Amino acid sequence: MSTLMKPGLKVALAPIDIKFKDISGNLEQVKEILDSLDSDVDLLVLPELFSTGYIADVSIMAPLAEPADGDTISRIKEYAGYYGTAICGSFICKDGDRIVNRGFIIQPDGDIGFYDKHHLFTMGGEQKVFSAGISLPPVINLKGWKIMPAICYDVRFPAWLRNHKLKYDLLVVPANWAHSRAFAWEHLLIARAIENQAYVIGCNRSGKDEYGEYAVTDSFAFNYWGKDIAMRLDNGIIYCTLDGEKMKSDREKFSPWRDADYFTFSEAQEVQEPSARQE
Repeated sequence: MSTLMKPGLKVALAPIDIKFKDISGNLEQVKEILDSLDSDVDLLVLPELFSTGYIADVSIMAPLAEPADGDTISRIKEYAGYYGTAICGSFICKDGDRIVNRGFIIQPDGDIGFYDKHHLFTMGGEQKVFSAGISLPPVINLKGWKIMPAICYDVRFPAWLRNHKLKYDLLVVPANWAHSRAFAWEHLLIARAIENQAYVIGCNRSGKDEYGEYAVTDSFAFNYWGKDIAMRLDNGIIYCTLDGEKMKSDREKFSPWRDADYFTFSEAQEVQEPSARQE
């Protein structure tokens, strides 16, 4: 795992139409996408709960929960190694007596970073299925880039994602965000990019489920000025290349991050500091 930042990090977003409860079928979709991607992609971002989809019914979701080394993670680890591409997404994880919406970034060498979604979408009944994560998102090193994961509804809470002292360069947000609220989704991503002076990528699903429709165009990539950097293909795949040298230079020339307020979360909120690597 390199500590020198790769000057141009190439990222692909795959807004797949999730097949409900079909883990094997969705994993096959991911493989087909990887087969079709440019060979120089460094990171593939998938939607939230890409392997199962979601409904607010624990009797349906609980049987789909897997351990952290279950079929979904094992297969994604194989894909990452075979294709030489890091992969990010989230899945339903059984962790002891808890079920969590667990995000991951898996690198080609097998290194894994995990993050459990902290902000549960109560209007969609997410708290009926999942336990909230209690650790701040980790910062994961990929080819010298500092990457922080969040999941969907987390993006509405800027304090949770505050980029203190430029601890991250890229925020990745897998999501299931209905098209009826797409304006908010897009502009929240832009706001997080501008205020944190970091690249922000939001990969949404496509298709439809119990909660509405999801447009294939509702995945986004923004630079640290909040400008759209997505190169969109007809099949919905997005490519973008992140310019590390330009970002560093611009952060030095224009540096509101130096004047930012510093704060911590209280113990009463049951928040724990993350480790850089969680397995």
